Amino acid sequence: MKKVVPLFIVIFSLFIIVPVRAQSPETIWITASTDSFKTGETLVVTVHAVSATPIQGFTVQLSYDPACLKPLNAASSIPTMNGLLLPQTAGLADATFASSTPQMANGVLGEVRFVTLGACQTNVTLASAALAIKNEAGIAAPLGGMTVEAKEIPLSISGEQANPQDLPLLGTPLPLDVASASPAFFSLSREMVIVLVILGVFIFIGLFIFIRILRGSHK
Repeated sequence: MKKVVPLFIVIFSLFIIVPVRAQSPETIWITASTDSFKTGETLVVTVHAVSATPIQGFTVQLSYDPACLKPLNAASSIPTMNGLLLPQTAGLADATFASSTPQMANGVLGEVRFVTLGACQTNVTLASAALAIKNEAGIAAPLGGMTVEAKEIPLSISGEQANPQDLPLLGTPLPLDVASASPAFFSLSREMVIVLVILGVFIFIGLFIFIRILRGSHK
């Protein structure tokens, strides 16, 4: 019995001395494919998340130096997540995805791609991030209690020109180029455009008939 007590004390002391880092149940963070690049190479920023609650969307905003990096596109590894085409601002890449059905987030959510523009010492920073759920009213809302980790990635870009790259995408690309930000009409689905065109035709025909009736009443 006397030998057991010291052994118990040693084991108990180890649990006190060795820190245990528990990860938050709702966490999102970013990583980079590498931290050293040539000019013209593709930087892939991967978005990771862990959530105990099924999500129906996510959004990340990455700040960058437009003199060093140019955003290309984003994609999600979750098949049901569809990208939303939003206006882009130089220096801030906004990648937002939504799903019609709840999905578990436990690993890679998606990625954001940039092309390097020239010799630079720069950073990509996770300016903001959110996991989205549907609240009791059925409206999209950010998931509360989320921890954002690994907010900044330092990068070194040399002036040496790189060979062309053809890296596979995780899913359907969502354009993030500032110049590709189109008016809302052009971001509509093909079916919605057809419906709007048909409505326009009926409105035009209705106006034509209305004008004929007005002319006939004045005779």
